[in-house]
Amino acid sequence: MKVIRTVVVLDKGSVIDSQEWEKIHSTYAQAIQSMVHPAGGKNFTLRKKTRKLTATGKPTTQWNRNGVTPIKELFLVEMENRLWRREEPLSLKDLAGKYAEEIEDLFIEYPAKTKITEPLYSSVGDLDCHFKINDAWRAAIEWETGNISSSHRSMNKLCLALMAGQVEVAVLIVPSREMYPHLTDRIGNWLELSPYLHFWKKAGTFVKKGLLAVTVVEHDQLTEDPGVPYIGQGKDGRSAEGAAKTD
Repeated sequence: MKVIRTVVVLDKGSVIDSQEWEKIHSTYAQAIQSMVHPAGGKNFTLRKKTRKLTATGKPTTQWNRNGVTPIKELFLVEMENRLWRREEPLSLKDLAGKYAEEIEDLFIEYPAKTKITEPLYSSVGDLDCHFKINDAWRAAIEWETGNISSSHRSMNKLCLALMAGQVEVAVLIVPSREMYPHLTDRIGNWLELSPYLHFWKKAGTFVKKGLLAVTVVEHDQLTEDPGVPYIGQGKDGRSAEGAAKTD
């Protein structure tokens, strides 16, 4: 698989010039470039989307596409081989309890105009993979497998980790404009994400030291060869919904 580009959205403390960032980027870029499909091949060949057919062979309005969760799994295996860890829960209170307490003081209830009385939920979900030194977070990566709303949640999650001061590098990986039409319908992608980059750059105002980046990936080859299997889709959510449609 190819790395098309890595866009640094925000950089505080000149992390972009550090050897640590250079090593982190090189590590996950090499992991991406090591991903192949079909298994045993030499590159990542993606089957082009095709029309679904009815029982009588008539084209429908639906498409055969490639699933995304198995692609992420290939990446996570490659990262584990490089001593990164996968899928650990991220909680604001686990990261920095004082920070979680302070943000509750920022909000008031109306019309009483008093401090919010209901504690804010602190869990923001799992991070796909991460790297730690002496149990301290250094880098976190999210590989997009949901729709554009999921991409926004991932970017927000990474920003919160940077704002809490426990992650120095945060990266979201998304498919390119050329790749995403052949993946699960409406998968989060660079084209739809890019208008909001300025918003996340503003989050850097609250980051003392850290780098937020988006890496865009793409298949090595696109083929119509029926001998190249479609990558399987998930069993729930939009993947299951799309797989069930025939007209």
